[in-house]
Amino acid sequence: AALKPSVSRFMAYAHSSVLELSKEYLSNERRYYYTTPKSFLEQIKLYQNLLSKKSQGLINDIDRLENGLEKLKSTAAQVDDLKAKLASQEVELKQKNEDADKLIHIVGEETEKVSKEKEIADDEEKKVAQINKEVSIKARDCEADLAKAEPALKAAAAALDTLNKTNLTELKSFGQPPPIVSEVTAAVMVLMCNPAKIPKDRSWKAAKIMMGKVDQFLNDLITFDKENIHDNNLKAVEPYLANKDFDADFVRGKSAAAAGLCSWAVNIVSFYRVFCDVEPKRKALAAANQQLKEAQDKLAKIKKKIKQLDDNLAELTSKFESATAAKLKCQQEAESTAQTISLANRLVGGLASEKVRWGDTVGSLREQEKMLPGDV
Repeated sequence: AALKPSVSRFMAYAHSSVLELSKEYLSNERRYYYTTPKSFLEQIKLYQNLLSKKSQGLINDIDRLENGLEKLKSTAAQVDDLKAKLASQEVELKQKNEDADKLIHIVGEETEKVSKEKEIADDEEKKVAQINKEVSIKARDCEADLAKAEPALKAAAAALDTLNKTNLTELKSFGQPPPIVSEVTAAVMVLMCNPAKIPKDRSWKAAKIMMGKVDQFLNDLITFDKENIHDNNLKAVEPYLANKDFDADFVRGKSAAAAGLCSWAVNIVSFYRVFCDVEPKRKALAAANQQLKEAQDKLAKIKKKIKQLDDNLAELTSKFESATAAKLKCQQEAESTAQTISLANRLVGGLASEKVRWGDTVGSLREQEKMLPGDV
């Protein structure tokens, strides 16, 4: 707008100059050169078009260079931000490295603990297997020996099955039984009596008193503690058992009830003798079973501890893997940031001279822009 008057005067001057030159041309060449208002208007339009085109070209060049300068400025600012970010990432990475190192140390210690406990468990399992093997052998021995006593026990039980209230009452009704019958009742009497008071009176009269309450007498025979016969009772009954006539088949000819008592006495003593032979083995078996139980309990505790250690180790391993993954991720992010900074620095450094030139060029173009109306 400030240049509009000057441009207007120049246009008028240019038109006037053409008219003057036309007159001079006519005077010198005797030929006419015609100018019209349209020619003047076309001249103004041409000037406007050239001014607009060159002005737009300058503006485009200035915008392009200024955009480039702004990008360089923005990149330099971003580099500073990235450097701050990288510093923060490096601090975080250092912490994550320390955390991962601590965890791997703990995992190593826990792994060593588990290995030691498993070695102990392996030893205990071998001990348990050996004890179990010994127990099995002792159990078979005991079962085999007890099997020898089984026939005598069954025979004693079978003998009791032959006794009942009727035949015992019949036996008790004898006025003076055969001598062998008295010996049978005497043998039963000394087996069932208090070991501290072995009766001297083993007569038929004393035997009838023993059998006085038939039901009670039968129950005493059935519940007799066959596994704990005192030595005093055994010594007292031995003379009766040594008698060759002390035989159930022989006695059965005198009395069925007396034969049953005879068979019971013989077989109960026979069972007890086998039982006594087996008893040390049974005690040894019981001790071995106790030892086996203690070993199994110890092994169970060790295995429980190993499970706890394994669970703890699995949890620590999971934490370590997570920490390692986080560390790697942080490391990758830091490397990516460092690479970006490097590229940005290379870009800024490489274009440093261009930045100066672009700035100078922008200044020069600004000056050209001022002079453009007169430079068309």
